[in-house]
Amino acid sequence: MTNLILEMKKFNSECWANIFTEVHGAVVYIDQYATECLHWYTAGKGYTALRNVGAIAVHELGMYHFLYSEVKNSKKAVIVSTAGDPAFYQRTIKMILAKNTFDSCTIYCSVPCCTTDYPGVHLTEEKLNYIKLKRDIKIWMASRNPSQDLSVNIIHIPLLIAPLNDYLFVTPAFGDFMPPLDTNVTEDMLPEISLLANSFYKLFDSINAKLDTYSVGKFSSLLAENLENHMANGIRQNRLSEVEELGVSLILIDRTLDLCTPSSNNVESFLTKILRAFPRLPQHNNDIAIKTSPVFGTIRGILRAHEVPGCLANLEKTTIDLFILENEKKLLAVANQSLNNMASTKDSPKLRNPMRISGHSLEKALGKIQVTNKIDSVMVHTEKVQSILAIVEASTSQKTSQFELLTSLEKLVLQNLSVSRESSSILTQLSNIIRTRIHRGLDIENLFALLIHVYALAGTQIQFSSQQEQQLEESIADAIFEDYEVLKRSPSTNTISTYRRTLQLLEVNDVVAARETSYKIAASIIHTLRSVANQRSTLQDYKFLMIKAYSQETNRPISILEQITRDIISPGTVRELRDLRQRSSSLISAGFNLLLRGKVKRHARDNPYILIYIIGGFTAEEAKLVQDTTAIHNKNKTPCIILAGSRLLNPLDVVEKIFFK
Repeated sequence: MTNLILEMKKFNSECWANIFTEVHGAVVYIDQYATECLHWYTAGKGYTALRNVGAIAVHELGMYHFLYSEVKNSKKAVIVSTAGDPAFYQRTIKMILAKNTFDSCTIYCSVPCCTTDYPGVHLTEEKLNYIKLKRDIKIWMASRNPSQDLSVNIIHIPLLIAPLNDYLFVTPAFGDFMPPLDTNVTEDMLPEISLLANSFYKLFDSINAKLDTYSVGKFSSLLAENLENHMANGIRQNRLSEVEELGVSLILIDRTLDLCTPSSNNVESFLTKILRAFPRLPQHNNDIAIKTSPVFGTIRGILRAHEVPGCLANLEKTTIDLFILENEKKLLAVANQSLNNMASTKDSPKLRNPMRISGHSLEKALGKIQVTNKIDSVMVHTEKVQSILAIVEASTSQKTSQFELLTSLEKLVLQNLSVSRESSSILTQLSNIIRTRIHRGLDIENLFALLIHVYALAGTQIQFSSQQEQQLEESIADAIFEDYEVLKRSPSTNTISTYRRTLQLLEVNDVVAARETSYKIAASIIHTLRSVANQRSTLQDYKFLMIKAYSQETNRPISILEQITRDIISPGTVRELRDLRQRSSSLISAGFNLLLRGKVKRHARDNPYILIYIIGGFTAEEAKLVQDTTAIHNKNKTPCIILAGSRLLNPLDVVEKIFFK
């Protein structure tokens, strides 16, 4: 039987193989999201991969790069873009060609041409017209190279997948997606939805998938409708194909239905700790920057700017699996064994095992290896060194105490809501915590995440009193005003969060105006939190995120993803899953089912593969949750479940998307 995972890898490889065949002798311009896809495909060696196949130079493609420099010794340009805005291509490519003398230009574009027979939801004049763009590019090229025979080619390649391991992938080009809380899909969202649907269609069409699509949430339903239109349009092209069809159940879920899970500080998955301890790799949403100086030494002088950090993509997939599934104690033991194996060479004695393995003991061992080993002997173990450094830094991070306190507060919230319910005083307690946050070592952004967690957990089960909400609003306003005053006195020149950038951009001239603005922001936050609580009001089976399995147990939080996964794969589940709105990729098949049985009754587990895609992103905890749930309820591993989403999330990403987008 055809293997979906292998077919998806093949699809991804073919996309990049087509691009690699064109880059020899060319200047490559590639945008942020395509770079991120390439980064994961090449295990963190995207730039090297392009240079190895003959690229003369590689530049980041962005509309904000107004001063593209001229590249010598090349007459060929290759442009790789995931942008959906036709104006981007017009402006950016024109700027590039104004600086260079090219006689060949090839564009790999994730947006289909408006003249292609793909259904869309926006006006034709707002789509990308390959014919017009090709004509314009020739004119721009001719202005600097009038005597040459000019070649322009535009190729549609949907750059969709960045695989984290065999069962997880993200879609960087759609990393900014987050379904709106008010469920009102604006006009500017429609082209992006259509583009994502087209990208999925290209993926499933290439592997000849027989698709059953289910959606949970209004945004997901709209995406499913778009995808259904694409699949229906493509049936005529593939109907006579003799290739075996691959049964896939695609389940689309709105992230905003469950903001409790991604705003949690639960660290059962060690990958969560890693993602929170390290800064993001520059221009990346799904990888981190690991400092390698503790082992390889500090780079000084003019080479410092060229220091390349380690990253997760550079690690083996089995290591990523360990980060997701194993606890800190297990990973510390694995790291210690790896260090012993590295040190056991003829040039250096075996390290002495500490009485208790900890992040600090491993840190000392790393220092010893740096002193005793030659750099070339350590370079052999580069991937292992990076994984060890990730484990050490995450377990010794100064942020750990703050996360532990936040986790304790989450447990307090759950206990309070479980026992007190409508009479809960949790908002009063949180108001006091916000007022004393500096003394407790907490910053307001993490407390914003905690508030999202509280309101999402409470949902419509528990109503907070207006008096407590008013008190909370005043505490938030005071905290915002205090942060604004601090930033005004000491503006930060470093990379800062969206929240702090928002405060820096406030145009207020006096204390009274600043105080008034703080109250407006606080009022907006409270309004948004109320919307967060109401997201599941239309659901039937998955309305609540607090359950009690047995009467003696305390309540525990349970995510929508866990509930859906368990209900789908559990052999004992025979009831209709009412919140999963089903669509069929075959309108003819759906019609016959309607005539013969009254309605379509296919279950998601009827297919050998289930792909769950969360619009808005998923967390490392959810990746662990899916694999753990599958291990308990699906021991024969049929169907196989793949988890995907817009991006890999942590709590502060949720704060940014919900409050400060």
